[in-house]
Amino acid sequence: MKFDVEKSTLIAAPMTQVRELVEDFHYWNSWSPWTVVEPACPISISGHPGEPGHSMTWEGEVIGSGKNTLQSSDAQRLHYNLEFLKPWKSKAKVCFLFEEVGDQTKVTWTMNSSMPFFLFFMLKMMKNLIGMDYERGLRMLKEVAEKGSVKAETINNGIVEYNGFSYVGIQRSVPVSEMSATMSKDFEQLVKDIVIDGQKSARHWVCIYPRFDIKNMKATYIAAVSDEDLAGLNLDSSYVKGQVKDAKMLEIKHNGSFDFLGNAWSMGMMNMRARKLKGSGFPFEQYWNSPMEVAPDDLMTSVYFPLKK
Repeated sequence: MKFDVEKSTLIAAPMTQVRELVEDFHYWNSWSPWTVVEPACPISISGHPGEPGHSMTWEGEVIGSGKNTLQSSDAQRLHYNLEFLKPWKSKAKVCFLFEEVGDQTKVTWTMNSSMPFFLFFMLKMMKNLIGMDYERGLRMLKEVAEKGSVKAETINNGIVEYNGFSYVGIQRSVPVSEMSATMSKDFEQLVKDIVIDGQKSARHWVCIYPRFDIKNMKATYIAAVSDEDLAGLNLDSSYVKGQVKDAKMLEIKHNGSFDFLGNAWSMGMMNMRARKLKGSGFPFEQYWNSPMEVAPDDLMTSVYFPLKK
């Protein structure tokens, strides 16, 4: 059962500069959506950059193992043979298309692959997962081409003991494509109702995810604050209450812009799978500072994955 994935972005840099970041595997660690998940993954590069046979192999504990080989190229395209060996075997044809659009470069990243027919029920979810990885990778490629590097760091802090808290917040279900905009408005509402009008403070600022439907690309989230200092507030019916319980949690720390926070989620989910950790409760983001107070590059966020006892 064949399937295709295609994602693209516009980059404010010359095509030759952008192409070099893709055709030379020595640069891939700076923008790859997979190696950022396992920075210590052993990688081997062979052949001459930009020439057929140039290849990269990896043998990771979290991201699995495989090989990517440049098959052919022309003035606008790079064609690769991609082979995954672990955690399961599969092959794919991958292409990067580079086009000049004014003084920018449009990069289109495509994959042509297949799945066994009996896994038809996973097809849509698989396409969306790969598409999300491609979007993360193109976002980082754009950052590297335009600014020289991705000024963000994702760190696996391992399993920690987390002290829970009660919260109040705004719950919403939206398409993933709209989540950033609606979440920003909800936190603005929280700040207005609680900090500005209510003259209150909160120890925790979080976003909890009761449901993330990758198959249909929809998410349910709760933008929330802890309620230890919210007595006496008159909050309307749009607010919900709940509790994050004391638990062991996998903590992934992300330092940098929210634009690259998806790296922390990928690191967490792939570590959960690779380490065979079982989740319990809803994962959530905790914000250690505010985009209203610091520059995007200075933001600090933790993504927590509650674990079964």
